[in-house]
Amino acid sequence: MFNTALIITTYNRPDALDRVLLSTVQQQTKPDQVIIADDGSTDDTSQLIQSWRSRLPLVHAWQPDQGFRAARARNLAIEQANAEHLILIDGDCLMPPNFVAAHRRLIAPKRLIAGGRLLLTDEETTALLAQPGLPQFAHWKFRGIPLGFLRDRQSRQWTTVRSCNLSIMRRDALSVGGFDESYEGWGLEDSDFVVRLLHAGCRIRQGRFAASVMHLFHPEQPRDFVSHNASRFNDVLGDPSRIMPRQSRLVSP
Repeated sequence: MFNTALIITTYNRPDALDRVLLSTVQQQTKPDQVIIADDGSTDDTSQLIQSWRSRLPLVHAWQPDQGFRAARARNLAIEQANAEHLILIDGDCLMPPNFVAAHRRLIAPKRLIAGGRLLLTDEETTALLAQPGLPQFAHWKFRGIPLGFLRDRQSRQWTTVRSCNLSIMRRDALSVGGFDESYEGWGLEDSDFVVRLLHAGCRIRQGRFAASVMHLFHPEQPRDFVSHNASRFNDVLGDPSRIMPRQSRLVSP
C-alpha cells in the first residue's frame, strides 16, 4: 500500500488551520506526512504549527508574502512530499474522520479524485469557531454512498474539481510539472492543473458522498487577475500540446 501526504494550503488564518489540524489528528487512517503550504503567513501561523508538531508529522513549506501565489505554495509542498499519494485541501476545510481513508480507497494511477464540500455561512462559521472541538458531520453530503462505476462517469468534467479537496498520485502531478506558477492572484490555477492532467491522460473520479469536507466561510478574494488568468487558461483548455506549464519548480520524474 502506498503512503499519503496531506497538503494544506493556508494564509493567515490560524484559527481555522487549528481546527483543520484537529480534524487531521482524528482521522481513522492517519496521513504519513502533513505539509502546510503556506502562502506567506505571519508568525501566528508558525507558532500554531509548532504547537502541533508533537502530534503530527508536520512540514512547514513557507514562502514570502508577495500576493496570492497558491500555485507556487502548492508546488513547494509537492516538492517536499515524500509520499506516493497527495491529498490537497485548503486550510479552512474540516475533514470527517473517514476522509483520508476514502481518498486512499478511491485513488489509482492516472486518476484525479474530485472531493465534495459543504459550504458554511459566515454565521455558521463564527459559531463553529467559537466552540471547542469539531462539529458533527451529520449532513447528507458526508454519507458514504457506494456509487461504484458512476464515480467515473464524468471523467473529463474539469469543472467538478476544486483544489480545496482533490487527490492525485505524486508521479502524475510531477508528470505535468505541478501547478503553473505564472498564475498569480485568485483564479483558475487549479483548473489549469486539472486540464493539463486530462491532456496527459489522467481521468477524474468523483469523491462525492465519500470524501467531502466542511468548508468554512471566508470573504471572496480580489478578482483583479481573473481576466489575465483566464487568457492563460483558455490557451491550455484548447491545446492538448500545452501539457507542461509555462513556469514551475517541479520536473517530471
